[in-house]
Amino acid sequence: MITRHIETLFCDDIRHEVGGKLSFIGVYSGVLFVPVFPVTLPKLCLFVKIVTPAQEPLRVLNLSVLRDEETLQEITLDEEQLTAASDSAEEISEEQRKERVLMAQFMLVFSPIQFAGPCTLRVRVHTEDSELRGMALKVDQAPTPSDMAPAKPSS
Repeated sequence: MITRHIETLFCDDIRHEVGGKLSFIGVYSGVLFVPVFPVTLPKLCLFVKIVTPAQEPLRVLNLSVLRDEETLQEITLDEEQLTAASDSAEEISEEQRKERVLMAQFMLVFSPIQFAGPCTLRVRVHTEDSELRGMALKVDQAPTPSDMAPAKPSS
């Protein structure tokens, strides 16, 4: 059984392709290394997908993108908007509903985005009964070659 969850993807760009496909360019895997701080990136994109079983449609959705404790963006969908999005699930049988999911998807673009120092980007979604947490992206300074050199044995 699928449980309600959130999926997050951080990347350099999101492109709309022919046939309705999306291409994610420069996907980050947990850490975004920069050469120095402060730094300004020309663009940083987030793709956020909230998945819930069709039997448990969302009634409240408040999505927040945080840089440490600072809110960079907030999106709120009211019950009317969420009900309209889940109406298609009402047209199927109870048995079919057990096997289906509903999804809310968001593409967020920060252009440009500045980082004064190391931080963590997080996505939080508050629903009518819980807080969902997506994968975070740590922004850190890239290690220098001297940071990575093996320690010299002492004499």
